[in-house]
Amino acid sequence: MKKLIRKLFNRTMLVIFILLVEFAVIIGLLVAGQLIGNNQELLDKYPALVVFAFLDDLVIFLLFILSIIAFFRVIYRQMDAEFKIPWIIILLILPFVGFIIYAIFSRRSLKKKDARLLNSSDGVGAKYFVNGAPTDAAGDFHKPFDFLNNNTILCPHENNKITYFKNGETFFPDFIEELKKAKEFIFLEFFIIGDGEEYQQVRKILLEKAAKGVDVRVLYDDLGSVGVLNGNEAKILRKNGIKAFKYNKFKPFISGVYNNRDHRKIAVIDHNVGYTGGMNLADEYANIDSPFGYWKDTMIKIEGSAINNLIQLFLTNFDLCDRHTSNHAQFLDYQYPKYKDKGVIFPFGHGPAPYFKERVGEETLINVIESAKKSLYISSPYFIPSESLLYAIRRAALNKVDVHLFLPGIPDKKLVYHMAETYFQSLMKAGVHVMSYRPGFNHMKTLLADDKLAFVGTINCDYRSLVHHFECGAIIYDAPCIKDIRDDFDNMMIESVEIPQSFTMSKFIIFICALIKPFVALL
Repeated sequence: MKKLIRKLFNRTMLVIFILLVEFAVIIGLLVAGQLIGNNQELLDKYPALVVFAFLDDLVIFLLFILSIIAFFRVIYRQMDAEFKIPWIIILLILPFVGFIIYAIFSRRSLKKKDARLLNSSDGVGAKYFVNGAPTDAAGDFHKPFDFLNNNTILCPHENNKITYFKNGETFFPDFIEELKKAKEFIFLEFFIIGDGEEYQQVRKILLEKAAKGVDVRVLYDDLGSVGVLNGNEAKILRKNGIKAFKYNKFKPFISGVYNNRDHRKIAVIDHNVGYTGGMNLADEYANIDSPFGYWKDTMIKIEGSAINNLIQLFLTNFDLCDRHTSNHAQFLDYQYPKYKDKGVIFPFGHGPAPYFKERVGEETLINVIESAKKSLYISSPYFIPSESLLYAIRRAALNKVDVHLFLPGIPDKKLVYHMAETYFQSLMKAGVHVMSYRPGFNHMKTLLADDKLAFVGTINCDYRSLVHHFECGAIIYDAPCIKDIRDDFDNMMIESVEIPQSFTMSKFIIFICALIKPFVALL
């Protein structure tokens, strides 16, 4: 029953249903107006309908003019061809409906007032990140560190202890034990919170800690948690002393604001530990519930000064939901212990324009890929890459880097996986080894270059992650946990099978994907 409910009421199906209903209403009204306007007998019988028919003609005329204006706006607008061409096609083949679609969904950026609030939050926190570790501490792998240092307010850190969790079975027990130790504050931010065994354990601890005066704050994405969490959960938590918010509340009407979701996974407990990675707070991530075979995902635990990066990232989105700027000094002005572990770590965030001037997530992934000289391991559950990211992966393989790309053996979204399959031949011709993780759904978003530089985080290789969503993660250089990441990939290699060069797709699936592919940048 639980699986059936998730299939029927998951966030994708809900949005599609609302879109279809509302577009049907709009188109129905336009068509009805034309039919009425052409039926003189009906107009003679009901003269008031003349006004309706006239307004309908006026709306269609205005839509035609606006479609022309939108077309030239797209032509002259500064945007990548992968976004420009689909809008040109839509406006040309659907001049009336196309403008409605364009007006609602063409805006990928945040509202200006939201961007101002986020910038204000960054402004009060920036001074705590001016004395980070030098980027040249990353040696030949300094490029991604340089980029993040120059394009975010955050900084790299040395002398941190980093623990890598290769699955939910190892992460959740550690996470829950650390929650029990909290004395000052708990910050949790997840894309999905799903009601189940894991969340009920966490919830009980949060309520107990809040009752004892611990500052407990919880953020979760409303659309991400639709159908798996009580819609009033944030209100219930607030009544019990927890500062809880749903990011970008779901409302039953079509709007482009649904493009901007909070896909981050961050947990900070006092100044003792910080977590980030690919896992949401739901039972499938702990393999208690296994809707798609074995659920493979990763997280890291940070102990040391790099926790401040996660605190700042959390507070910016918390401030956005709370609509005021927090006292960042209360949490950032702290002297962390220095650990003897070697290496450099840079936790960072990524999000939509105009708050982020650059595509920080995409550029960081490309920089990690381009740093590889010998070997490169990439894991992503969804693979519909931008042209830049696809070419970076192909270039690495063409430059004789041993590239392995790990994708799910049991995908959770069949059509999305078929879209990924359309890239297989291009990748394999360049020399990329495309691997299918046979035990189940591989949800980890992890990269490893030359057994020296790693990325662990929330960023998928698709447009939603690269352009629309708030994301986060960390790049790690030469830390002891790098060996654990390599061992994890080695185990995945044993459990995976390589897609053969003879791989083909059915003609029907090829046709469907060909229809969708020009518009994937807009999805």
